[in-house]
Amino acid sequence: MPFNWTFDHHAQRLRAPSGLTITVREIAQMLADVRDCRYNFHGPWAGWKMRGNKLIPPFSGREGPKLTPQNAKLFLAWVNEPEHVYSPLPARKGPPKLRLVHSRVNDP
Repeated sequence: MPFNWTFDHHAQRLRAPSGLTITVREIAQMLADVRDCRYNFHGPWAGWKMRGNKLIPPFSGREGPKLTPQNAKLFLAWVNEPEHVYSPLPARKGPPKLRLVHSRVNDP
């Protein structure tokens, strides 16, 4: 099967027979995003982003709230925690307080 794409060395881009053009920079950015777990979701999750292990809700800036795996574990424990089970933690009134963690860590 022949490779019908052409490469423009001067412009550093690949061109498909259909006319689609992809630059080497776009390919490198896509590979870096996959390596660093940087995704922008589409469809029903439009606006949500994934940066490393943090899920960022729509319209949140860099310093806004983020969901982390630790938040998810705590939420699952809170949902599945029966009222009658002994807990080694100090007694508390009502369910534990849950909130999005506001991280000041600079994302790449």
